[in-house]
Amino acid sequence: MRNRLPSLVLTLPFSIILCCLALQVSGQTVVERIPLKPGPEDMVLDTLHGDPGLIVSCSGRRESDKPYGEMVFYNLKSGKQEVMKRLNEPAEILFRPHGIYLDGDLLYVISHEKEPDYHPVLVYRVDGNQLDFVELISTSHQHSPNALVTGPGREIYLVNDSGKRGSMMEKALKLKRASVEKLTKGSDGTWKAEMVAEKLGYPAGINRIGDQLYVGDAVLHKIHVYQINRDGLNPVGEISKLKGNDNIRIYKGQLLTPGHVKAMKFIKHAKKPEKKSPVDVYQVDAATGEHSVIYSTDGSTISGGSTAIIFGKHLYISQVFDPYILKVELEN
Repeated sequence: MRNRLPSLVLTLPFSIILCCLALQVSGQTVVERIPLKPGPEDMVLDTLHGDPGLIVSCSGRRESDKPYGEMVFYNLKSGKQEVMKRLNEPAEILFRPHGIYLDGDLLYVISHEKEPDYHPVLVYRVDGNQLDFVELISTSHQHSPNALVTGPGREIYLVNDSGKRGSMMEKALKLKRASVEKLTKGSDGTWKAEMVAEKLGYPAGINRIGDQLYVGDAVLHKIHVYQINRDGLNPVGEISKLKGNDNIRIYKGQLLTPGHVKAMKFIKHAKKPEKKSPVDVYQVDAATGEHSVIYSTDGSTISGGSTAIIFGKHLYISQVFDPYILKVELEN
């Protein structure tokens, strides 16, 4: 698998017109900032239930935004948005959403219900703009889940982003204590979990194309590639030079992932909104590993970008903290 990052030539001037937010950054034009709820960290594209739209996982991460937690549907056709109504949940659910994945009618949501040790996966059936609760999945292997994807047999693969929840030492020293966990439902309806990959840096994204599993690693700046088989996961390669990569989304056989390219600036942005954190959005050829930057900003248009989705001629970028997503017009 070849790993090559083509150089990006900036041919257009960087200009800002505040009245319409028309920015030229790496040759792409920012159309608008779409106001949303606090902490729109993850999102998925839904084209199966009515008008196409983005289901966005919003959770307040700064103290001023806590304890906000909701799923928001943004209609890509009308531009309207609404908080999705959640039905038939157990009374004890607090709902602190993080990573999400949509598999047909089922939406899988990681929820940080109770720190530091209770982080179930909540499963909902999508019904229009409503979410009907299906089940709660909790195992002893879900100590710091960040992102998830379903497998060919409806098993779940999730990444624990650290060995110890919230450990800054692991990130600073690159201790590689993170893992991939496989959750499987038995015939009796109970879920069991097993570790299928270990010694990862800081995986914040995971996705799948067929039997190929792509696991991000923000600390080691790469995506680990595995083949799914009956016995677990077989490492088959890696894609390097993807600095600070976050959530992974699929677009026409390509991987899309934003990168926090300046780690210390991202940490400062987490504490103070006015501190900017640069973002690069990578598009990766899953077959060859070749990749390029399709959008880049010094943080002035969006900071802490976490998920990227292409729909039509536009790129949508969500972020970890601030209450908006960015809409960018693509040239190609």
